[in-house]
Amino acid sequence: MDTATTNDERELITSIGDGIASATINRPAARNAMSTEVRGELMAFLESLRDNRDVRVVLLQAAGKTFIAGGDVKAFGLGLEMSPEDRAADMKRRAAGAGALSALISGLPQPVIVAARGFAVGVGASVIFAADLAIVSETAKVGLTHVTLGISPDGAATHFLPRQVGMKRAAQVALLGELMGADELLALGLVNWVVPDAELDARAMALARKLAAGAPVAQQQTKRLLQGALARDIDATVAAEADSLATCARTDDYAEGLRAILGKRPAVFGQRS
Repeated sequence: MDTATTNDERELITSIGDGIASATINRPAARNAMSTEVRGELMAFLESLRDNRDVRVVLLQAAGKTFIAGGDVKAFGLGLEMSPEDRAADMKRRAAGAGALSALISGLPQPVIVAARGFAVGVGASVIFAADLAIVSETAKVGLTHVTLGISPDGAATHFLPRQVGMKRAAQVALLGELMGADELLALGLVNWVVPDAELDARAMALARKLAAGAPVAQQQTKRLLQGALARDIDATVAAEADSLATCARTDDYAEGLRAILGKRPAVFGQRS
């Protein structure tokens, strides 16, 4: 799908095929601001993938020239008509929803790829941080701009950011609220690849296909190990790795990998659980 232009009127476009589940936020006129409705649809779709053995990789994208320009500012504007206590309760509810989305993205067993062009601020930045792999175009501008609105970050950004860039850099990103260009994102390790804008969709799909052709149990076990790495000491890590290897060793894909090496040919993986 060419996400730079689309005539589809749905605000969330989803598809599943060839091992790839794709979700495209399609609100380009609103700069793909994350409305409560779209977030709910996206979360329902992602949750449905958790136990889907036909899905090996998840690809998140957005239509138009902007990835996700934060939350829905029009909805936030209603807060001006609320009392401070009501406004606080409304913001707490919104923050819980944004955090739940990031937790869901991070917690899916399948690898999750984000492909982004243009602006990704607020929850848009959090979605990028929550994904396993991120590929962005040269036009990318990403930031936690919450402080410029007089609020603190949400979307689990303060969970992911220090783990990915360290505390000092995380403080710089979150306290200053400045936008980071594609090269800075790459240098900080917040994204994996920067590509020309015209190549973003094709490169993202090629990456998704490569992962979809892999051994799903091995990939899911690897993701689980990496996500728990900072919470385990070395002894617990060794034990977790041994358990994961045992799980993989039970699969037909492991046997296929051995046969492929011995036969000096590429492996063709097929087990989906």
